[in-house]
Amino acid sequence: MYMNNNKPLIIAIIVAAVMISGSMIFAGVKFNNPSQASIFKGIDDYVAIKQAEAQKAQAEANMPKFVKGDFSGDSAMEGKEDAPITIVEFSDFQCPYCSKFYQNAYKSIKSTYIDTGKVKLYFRHLPLSFHPGAMPAAVATECVREQKGDSGFFQMHDKIFADQSIFSGDITTINNNIKSLAKSVGADMTKFNDCYDNQKPADKIQADEAAAASVGIDGTPGFIVNGQIISGAQSFAAFKAAIER
Repeated sequence: MYMNNNKPLIIAIIVAAVMISGSMIFAGVKFNNPSQASIFKGIDDYVAIKQAEAQKAQAEANMPKFVKGDFSGDSAMEGKEDAPITIVEFSDFQCPYCSKFYQNAYKSIKSTYIDTGKVKLYFRHLPLSFHPGAMPAAVATECVREQKGDSGFFQMHDKIFADQSIFSGDITTINNNIKSLAKSVGADMTKFNDCYDNQKPADKIQADEAAAASVGIDGTPGFIVNGQIISGAQSFAAFKAAIER
């Protein structure tokens, strides 16, 4: 989850500035005896400087961040190969905010841009350690992809994000639920179990994690939209602005 706490930070800076400047100024009163007007002017000037610094920091934080390079990796893709805009998504199948993105912005992106040939989307894995089902689900989707290609991958993708109840229960229950889901999309279960039980896609998933780390994405979902980083389950409007840019 990504949160923005800039307002409390600014308030804290101002309060701290007043306290620090007050201590300094009143110490000055004791030793230098300046006029009361100069004391308050000193406080106002100091607070104004700190406010300006905080506003500048917030403005810089709100500026779009861009990275260079191809971050698609050996990843499942939906859309047309020649689509002019590329979105790379780093996601965790058990993450509730990733499901929120799927339920909202993703569906609009798909109908407006992916299905019309303007955008291609690559899905890369970033399973978080505190989600016990995230890694098994990542492995499972790649094992299905090995048999049924990218379309099979996104069949699993859609089913998981549409209903994350498969992650209820202990790890044995989660594994059984995931295998049932793979069977429901038509996977050959002998081949799937060999892939899944032996964690064959582990290297690919680790490569995805390394790619995310290389651009500072450490939470899910995270995106690179033609080089622009977008963090969190943002609205469709945020993605539209980046795409249209």
